[in-house]
Amino acid sequence: MRIKQFQTAIILLFLLITGCTAIYENGKELAADAKRQIEEITVEDLNIKLESGEEYLLIDVRQPNEFAKGNISGSVNIARGELIFKIGNEDYWMEQYMYPPTTDLEIIIYCKAGDRGILETLELKKIGYTNVKNLKGGYTAFNPDGVTETAPASSGGCGD
Repeated sequence: MRIKQFQTAIILLFLLITGCTAIYENGKELAADAKRQIEEITVEDLNIKLESGEEYLLIDVRQPNEFAKGNISGSVNIARGELIFKIGNEDYWMEQYMYPPTTDLEIIIYCKAGDRGILETLELKKIGYTNVKNLKGGYTAFNPDGVTETAPASSGGCGD
């Protein structure tokens, strides 16, 4: 009887250890962990792309009120949390007068300072987009002299 209890305890301990996932204190910790799993692009490299006419898709994942206060020319606004639902939705892209992005198209994500962008970049990778990058430092790094105001807490904004 003791052997079965011991075996059960070992199995439960093994499952507990291997089944644990990270627990984060806040969104910053979550983004810091996710950052190790994604690729980032610098403002300098983005500026080269903007000038060269290369094909890519630039997505701003801030809330619509943040986007309205300032954004990178040519970007599409799809708020964090909506992106994975809209990215492959042909009807959404038709409303934007665009084709849905292919899974290998270069997609550059940005937010205010980078954390929301990091999380959304990882989410796109998880659903099969292979060439997605986050803009390091977000809109604040791109436009340091014209920093937009933070979204009001009641707007649904969720972090940087």
